[in-house]
Amino acid sequence: MAAVTTLQLSNRQRRIDPIAASWGGLVGGIGLVVAGPRELALRVAIVAIAGVIAGFLTGVRAIRHRIANAWAAWILANLFYWVFVLAAHLVHAISARRTPPSYLPGGIQTWVVVTVIGLLTTVIGAAIANTLLRPASRRSNYS
Repeated sequence: MAAVTTLQLSNRQRRIDPIAASWGGLVGGIGLVVAGPRELALRVAIVAIAGVIAGFLTGVRAIRHRIANAWAAWILANLFYWVFVLAAHLVHAISARRTPPSYLPGGIQTWVVVTVIGLLTTVIGAAIANTLLRPASRRSNYS
């Protein structure tokens, strides 16, 4: 009998799937970037829709710990937003053609509200994926 080798570095299961968190973070970050210069109601709507989609995509990709992966996706979404704004400021410093986006559009209070709404909707999206992707029970009709 031949021994089966695996590419796992350890047998310990990781809580966060980096690919799942990255995909969700990218979608959430795009939502934050698109929503940035808009008025508050439209910003909240864009961030809420992007957050649910990001959380759902994260939850679909993650096999376990979907809610923890949604938190990681939200952190990455904010990181992507800040990197985008920093890059836009660098481009502005070089070209000086357009006004760069604000680091905290609408001020700190508005930014915190929008970001917390993004967190809540990302977790809701992951919870939806978790509900839909649970293994069938023993009493299901599909056994």
